[in-house]
Amino acid sequence: MTKLKEVTIIEAKPAVDDYESDTAKAPGESTPLLLSTQTASARSELFQSFRRQRSSARLLSLRVSSGGAAADGNFAEPVEALAPLCRSGIEPYLGRKFVPYRDASLVKSVPAFAPYRRKERHRNFHLYWTNEFRHWWKSSRLLVRLGGLYVYSFDSTAAPAVLLLDPEKRKSIKKLVKFAKMLGQGGDEMRIFLKTVKPFTRTMRIIVGGWRWVEAAPCRRGEVGLEEFMAFVGNRVSRLVARTFTDVTAADVIFPFQRFLFQKDFLSYPMDFHPITVCVCIGIFRAVSPFAASFQGSRVGRVLARHFFASAKNRWLPVQSIGELNLLSDDCQERDEVSQTADLVIIARMVAKALGLVQVDDKARQHEALMDEGFVQVGAGAGGYAVYQYRYQSRSFALGSTTILLHVTPYGPSITDVMPYYTVLEYETSFDRRDRWSEFVSKSIMEGPPVVEGYCYQGAFFSPHHFAELKDMYDKQLLTYEAACKKLPIVSRNTRHGGPPRDLPTLKKFLESGKRGRKLKQNIREYNQLQKVVTSVAKEILLTLKKEKRDRKDEGTYAPKGVILYFEGLDCSGKSSTGGLVQAALERSGYQVVLRQYNRPPTAEQRARPWMDRFEVPSDTSLLDLTSSPSDGKHDDDDVRIGLVWDRGPAGDFVYGNLNELPLETKAKRYQEFRDFDRQCREQGILFLKLLFVTNRDSIARTLGKRLAQKKMAKDLQTWLQACSSRSGSDVVSFEGLEAIAAHIDPTDFIAFNNYERNLRIFSNFALNTDTEANPWVVVNTGDRYAARKALMQAFRKHLEDFRRRGKHCSPCCAKEVPEHSDAVEIDDMMKFKFRMSWRHSMLAWIAFMGLLLLAFLYAENTDWDDSWYRTPTKYNINELLNNTVEDDDTIVVAQKTGKTSKNDVETVDKNVAPDAVVAQKKGKTTKNDVETNDDSKENENATNRAGKKM
Repeated sequence: MTKLKEVTIIEAKPAVDDYESDTAKAPGESTPLLLSTQTASARSELFQSFRRQRSSARLLSLRVSSGGAAADGNFAEPVEALAPLCRSGIEPYLGRKFVPYRDASLVKSVPAFAPYRRKERHRNFHLYWTNEFRHWWKSSRLLVRLGGLYVYSFDSTAAPAVLLLDPEKRKSIKKLVKFAKMLGQGGDEMRIFLKTVKPFTRTMRIIVGGWRWVEAAPCRRGEVGLEEFMAFVGNRVSRLVARTFTDVTAADVIFPFQRFLFQKDFLSYPMDFHPITVCVCIGIFRAVSPFAASFQGSRVGRVLARHFFASAKNRWLPVQSIGELNLLSDDCQERDEVSQTADLVIIARMVAKALGLVQVDDKARQHEALMDEGFVQVGAGAGGYAVYQYRYQSRSFALGSTTILLHVTPYGPSITDVMPYYTVLEYETSFDRRDRWSEFVSKSIMEGPPVVEGYCYQGAFFSPHHFAELKDMYDKQLLTYEAACKKLPIVSRNTRHGGPPRDLPTLKKFLESGKRGRKLKQNIREYNQLQKVVTSVAKEILLTLKKEKRDRKDEGTYAPKGVILYFEGLDCSGKSSTGGLVQAALERSGYQVVLRQYNRPPTAEQRARPWMDRFEVPSDTSLLDLTSSPSDGKHDDDDVRIGLVWDRGPAGDFVYGNLNELPLETKAKRYQEFRDFDRQCREQGILFLKLLFVTNRDSIARTLGKRLAQKKMAKDLQTWLQACSSRSGSDVVSFEGLEAIAAHIDPTDFIAFNNYERNLRIFSNFALNTDTEANPWVVVNTGDRYAARKALMQAFRKHLEDFRRRGKHCSPCCAKEVPEHSDAVEIDDMMKFKFRMSWRHSMLAWIAFMGLLLLAFLYAENTDWDDSWYRTPTKYNINELLNNTVEDDDTIVVAQKTGKTSKNDVETVDKNVAPDAVVAQKKGKTTKNDVETNDDSKENENATNRAGKKM
């Protein structure tokens, strides 16, 4: 923005003109003016803001307080805002110190760039349609190839030669393969055309790949660059493999088998069958297969590159042990995010908390809420823009007390009727580097970057990438809901259960009808595969129960007589939906599963007892009503097994309670109590499955967006159901299910998002201190829900197998003794340890690396590097063409461009006779040296010979 020139400070009342009127409009804004007083009575009168003028030389009349200094001394002098206007600085006056000149802090009321998802590929409109044009061009090339195939199959020179081949001879196979290959290439003319446009096709692919690399997030450009390069290589290799496979199959399988059928007289030639039909089919497959394989080849190249980076950087697996969990990986420490312990990030969370009160309470005022946190409003502008000042004691000794500016602007549209805020925090002497927000900036002399931008919503501070994930998922869910509502009449006509949904399960099923066909098919396919796995695990448990009963073993020998499913982890990490698959497997196998929630602090009575006593176990008969009734067909002696689901548990007391603040010795006793409880469960034949759910912040932001959208839908469905109940007074509509949907998200979820790093480390520290070799923790990474659910079912199956194997060694002498550690590890000591790469990561990294090398080798081995990228047009010598051209009434003989003619280079063409009138034959075979002539030219030649003999 244009900076204002130096002005003279006038201690007088401002002149009233159109510039200072409330109705005046300005094209933009510039440096905000600090308030000269903090009294509420004079606030509306003295509240001003600088606005950019067409002529920056216009002098501004400013009122400057005669007092000057702030009452409490914690904030900068109001006159410091005028420092950018005076090149020589502001002289001391009435005890006020000299104020030196500084650069202006520009107004930041809009983001430097729109928030976008970190892994978004086509965030540019032009890039998206360029990629669509590239796919259209690929499809057009396939159609051109198929059109040339159709024309070439009726060619007057090639088709008759194939018709005259003897299919029983071995030499005919090579000619048939060559003909089929030429058909797959589109014939002579189309093959030349496609070879001519090949540079354009590859150029489009390189442009799209390079564009994706440029628009990728700064922390992912290395990965995106390798992915796009390997996608290009995989595309070329897959097309080569498809062509080679077709040619080899035709030459070694199809045509030899056809020759065998002709020799054994299973096929009669040419009345019942002719090889040209097989050639056309092979040609069509040879034209289509490279086109189809190119998409899969690009996918293989990208997947190999992603697996290589994920394994080489020791990122989280779908399921792993607590010792393999890397707390310094890109999953929880994004390279383009500011450190969560940076000064400005800590202040940003404080700002989000204050603005959250304004968003929830309509009576709260923004400046009052921020004033309670120590911010003083010093300026404002159009569109709800406001700027605040904050005096901060930096942790860096060299900086000392620092002035921080806070820019706040409403950022629409609203989300569930709550308006987000776009905020920028900066040091007053910093430069605007929002468009260069990288790791280099965060390594400055200050604790973190000098400028931090983000979005505040309901008490949580979101970075641009995280806010984009939330907003994108929120919009997608609402679009799906709108599409489902449009299809409701069709769904109601085809199904028995019509009408609006009334709870979360029916809402999810209702939204399935609004998804696009491809996404819907993918969801159905994944759901069916997961249900197959769940059914398989349930059948294994049933077989184990039958075997235990058949062998007359004690209860809990092969199959556990009780199961505890302990779901612990981060908020919005998919504990209920992902862990619910294990619960479903138990229910299908005959276990009666009960849910217990321990998300509240213990009562005074529970604190008086031992810590683990308040957590129930399946052996307590008071959990379920086991009395049989005549209607259910069960007897009192039936084998009833109980499963318990702990939603939260002992680890929650450390994260959400005050146990983490206890001394290390006290925490070590708590860890030992938990390990003793685990050991007692094993001795009593109870399977204690400990699941720790973790995920990245992008996934949590998406879950928050989905739940906010569901809350919006629930509000709309209440209006919908109320309209349905207005038909008559007798209709009774229950909103209990919809209220449960609205309560599925609360302010604690946003508070947990702000404390993501802290909560993750406390959860991991608890799991590390309570992990045992006999019953290890299972860490589930729900960043990819489908992969996590499949891996979780496999881990549950492995725990059942370990329990069954342990049950066979019921004798004390055969039981394996597992030593348990008793030394507690603090969080700081845990973070100092080097997180080593597991053997699975190393193996996957080497496999992916070898796959990348193989693709690169195949591409380099089958690429003609001497061939020019762009082919220049052929240059002809006009004089030589004219001198070597013979014209007569019947024929035109054209020499080659070299000017030399030979018997093999001359083509005689009759102008008046159709080209397919005569086909040269020599004993039923055609050669390259055969010359095509018509009947008239033969008669002329014979007449000339007879005349020569007479002479």
